[in-house]
Amino acid sequence: MDKKILLGGAAALLLVGNMYATPANAAIDLSIGGEAKLTANMSECGPAQVTTKTFGEIIEAISGATNTAAENTAAVNAITGADDHDAADADDDDVFKNAAQPCAGADRSGIDWGFEKKLSIGASGTLANGLEVSFSDDLKLHSIDAEVGSFDLTLGGAFGSLQFKDGAPSAVDAAMVTGKKDLDVNGPNLGFHSTETAGSAGMGILWTAPSMGNLDLYVSWAPNSGGDGLDTAKFDNTFAFGAVMNTSGVTIGAGYEAASANAGKGGECVAIQAAELTSDGTGMASDLVNSIYGGDYCGDETLMYIGATMDAADIAFSAGYSVLDTEEADKTVMSIGASTTVSAYDVSIDYRSTTKDYERGNIEDTQSVVALGLGTSLGDGVDLGLSFSTSDVSEAAQAVVGDTNYYFAEASLTVGF
Repeated sequence: MDKKILLGGAAALLLVGNMYATPANAAIDLSIGGEAKLTANMSECGPAQVTTKTFGEIIEAISGATNTAAENTAAVNAITGADDHDAADADDDDVFKNAAQPCAGADRSGIDWGFEKKLSIGASGTLANGLEVSFSDDLKLHSIDAEVGSFDLTLGGAFGSLQFKDGAPSAVDAAMVTGKKDLDVNGPNLGFHSTETAGSAGMGILWTAPSMGNLDLYVSWAPNSGGDGLDTAKFDNTFAFGAVMNTSGVTIGAGYEAASANAGKGGECVAIQAAELTSDGTGMASDLVNSIYGGDYCGDETLMYIGATMDAADIAFSAGYSVLDTEEADKTVMSIGASTTVSAYDVSIDYRSTTKDYERGNIEDTQSVVALGLGTSLGDGVDLGLSFSTSDVSEAAQAVVGDTNYYFAEASLTVGF
């Protein structure tokens, strides 16, 4: 529940940075709000698994064949197209670590308690010349890092609106009518719908064109991914386009973004290094597989998204599809969902499928998530939420261990003010 305060005269002038003169009776609406959230979950810790595995075991499990050390060497060189792996680089017995399990090997004996706290501030008003100005910021007090990128300043008028945001507001994100489906899971998470490429970092600008009936158009520009305007940025001048159309009870959104990596600035894909093929037991199996088979999201990137929502009776349906295409790995996400209100309870169910395709070797990681949600209001500003999800993950780097399945169950109590 935001509290609003009216500021006039000098205060209004100060909030817009002396950009435009305002009369004494000009007013800025200032809102202050926030929330505190308490969570309790009983998520699964996961089954016991092999803690380490050798170079040979990894290659054999992925290829589905039992090889000699020489055959493993030949297989890796054939995949990479170069003599990257030889006796001087690595041995079949070099040991790599698996990804950590959700509880890092411990057994669960009680509830995992957590909390979040957020302070939100905003200001908006219309100047004497008709220019609309709004500002908002979220201070996530439980996470200092999360405060970065929450700055948001918007100018509006007959031209539509211009939004300036740290952590560029991509036109793809603006057109994402289904939401990104960032479902809570336990254990590995291959990711949700990407809202932007790696080029949309630093300060970005989103232009929302004046509304044209049932059609809304968006154009975004991220001038410098480093945010400092230097030529050392990994990406410069990243553009995106998006559109949302409402027709016959159906809302359709689509967007596209492209980012080109600056040569020699660190955005390109890195060639395999001999050291990445060796380990004394401290190296990660996932890093090894990414190096050999090309599992990094790097180089030139494009992002495409299309989604739709519709209401049928008292049920809201959504479906989305996105592809993040890079010079190495690609990520494809599909999602469907439904939500409704039964009496005083909000009920939802979502399904998300994520696939990571490696550049070489015709291998992939896959994940499917089913999530259920239930929420209700306990009173003015106090909400109770229950969520449950189950996740099935198959990762190439975990081939020796096998697929994993974990559940996540959480209750939350949120107090807003």
